[in-house]
Amino acid sequence: MSLKSTDPTILETAKEKLVNLSPERLKIALDFLTYLQEKDETDARYLMKLPLEKRREILAKQAEKMLAHYQQDREWQELQTWDEKNKLQDFKHKLSDGGTDN
Repeated sequence: MSLKSTDPTILETAKEKLVNLSPERLKIALDFLTYLQEKDETDARYLMKLPLEKRREILAKQAEKMLAHYQQDREWQELQTWDEKNKLQDFKHKLSDGGTDN
């Protein structure tokens, strides 16, 4: 549901309540609204209803977030390196056995 299709009285009520919040509570409300929006954006049914360009925009933002996550996640990088080392050792072992699988 977008704001365009929302009953104007609901929007006015929400606006009045937000204006009267303390800065701390307003931050909490904004964080919650952001969470709800992100939750919608990860729901496949929600995404499929959007125009193609909007879907691409949302998926590009999610891809950027995941790229940053994986670039900072040392555990993931260590697992990847460990897996690559194991594959290299397996390959070297096969070479030393004359290329046989036994």
